[in-house]
Amino acid sequence: MALAGIAVTGAGMALGETYFPFALAGGCVVAALLADRSALFTAAVQPPLIALAVLGAAALFSGSLLRSASVFASVFPILAATTGGVVLIVLVRVLLNRRKTGSDAQ
Repeated sequence: MALAGIAVTGAGMALGETYFPFALAGGCVVAALLADRSALFTAAVQPPLIALAVLGAAALFSGSLLRSASVFASVFPILAATTGGVVLIVLVRVLLNRRKTGSDAQ
């Protein structure tokens, strides 16, 4: 599912820096919703990693590390909110999975 988040975020960055924060948030939330139980930790920590990977690739291909760093700094509040939202989704999924497996054992 991390590849889905990277693909959506990369597409948003390719469309323009205006779309990047929304693509990052959307891709990470979709990945957290679709992740298997074994990949929930990966889904929880992926927003900053995806942001750095996509912006690093943009810096590599465009040659402007300063511009990518500027985009990362401007998108940081949205990145923090996205990370919090994804962690919340993962926690809810873990609790629902525990209830489901706990009711099966009884």
